[in-house]
Amino acid sequence: MSGPLAGIRIVEVGSLIAVPLAAGILARQGAEVIKVEDTGVGDNLRFYGSQKNGLSAWFVTVNANKRSVALDLQHAQGKEALWRLLANADVFLEGFRPGVMDRLGFGAELVRQRHPHLIYYSSSGFGPTGPYAAYPAYDPVIQSLSGWAGAQTHGDEPTLVRGMVADKLSALTGAQAITAGLVQRGRTGRGQHIRLSMLDANIAFNWSDVMMHCSLLDEDAEHRPNLIGAYRLYRCADAWVSVSTGTDRQWASFCNVVSRPELATDEKFRTASARAARFSEWFDLMGELVAEREANDIVPRLQAEDVPAAVVLTPAEVANDPHVRATGGVYEIEHPIAGRVLQPRGGATFSDGLPDPMPAPRHGEDTVEVLGELGFSDVDVQGMIKAGVARAPSA
Repeated sequence: MSGPLAGIRIVEVGSLIAVPLAAGILARQGAEVIKVEDTGVGDNLRFYGSQKNGLSAWFVTVNANKRSVALDLQHAQGKEALWRLLANADVFLEGFRPGVMDRLGFGAELVRQRHPHLIYYSSSGFGPTGPYAAYPAYDPVIQSLSGWAGAQTHGDEPTLVRGMVADKLSALTGAQAITAGLVQRGRTGRGQHIRLSMLDANIAFNWSDVMMHCSLLDEDAEHRPNLIGAYRLYRCADAWVSVSTGTDRQWASFCNVVSRPELATDEKFRTASARAARFSEWFDLMGELVAEREANDIVPRLQAEDVPAAVVLTPAEVANDPHVRATGGVYEIEHPIAGRVLQPRGGATFSDGLPDPMPAPRHGEDTVEVLGELGFSDVDVQGMIKAGVARAPSA
């Protein structure tokens, strides 16, 4: 397997998005990821949204390039199998509330005593301490507490971002933190325990813009209108568009394209500082200037003048955008269960290459193979499956 993380073995014990996506990002970069699922229904992400033959589109994307092992971690043989997995692992990811892994016998202190080289990664909604530590957390809860929902207002009504933004941001933060831990281990030879609070990760992500009024504490600080509070799209005669004029040159070019060059020298809008003091008025004016124009006329003209502009695409249109197709931003693979599947490449490319895409696994698809690799005999493996300690697909 190619990729910058080739040779790194990761064991993942998690479900839904935050932990599986963190491991999935690393899998797409070449790490070997073994996903440990329970022997009941496995990862519940399999059941949400569009699906075929029991595999959802969510699961297929988040868990590509992984192997699945189904074990009962309450049973002694299941615990032994996980200990054998960890003996040869570089990273162990878990996504339970604080205390759960200790009760299972795989708390960070004990695991790191036995395997001091291991990067042990714990992701939870609120971290191991504080008044919220024991609370469950899903994406909408973190959005509500971290500023996302409060910033996405329609009038006085807060709303949620229509995507699992808190979960996905936590996964990205976690993948970066794990990579940093591996870099440090490369220098010192020692692993460590990385704890990720989804709430902290999202607050940190939002701080520079969403929380800008919280940063400057002195009384003489000048708190200007927040750009994001005035953010908007513009309705042309035939479509919605996005137009941004962040620099004086871009503003002047925009004014020329809409045949209002005098606005570029109007003292109310001439400089970035002047425009920043009246975001709402400025954006309202831009909306008026494009309202009667055709999107397929004004957007190319703005782009030709180096003004950032685009037509707003529906999710279904994104995959067929000519740039996305031309650059390979999405690609199609054949999944043995889910059929033809369209997948994203991801933002980063590597000159030394990435691994060929592998389809997401069925529940317990690799149980027999992985247990054999761990030294369990065929008799032991079949006995574990018969006893419900492990699970493998029936066909």
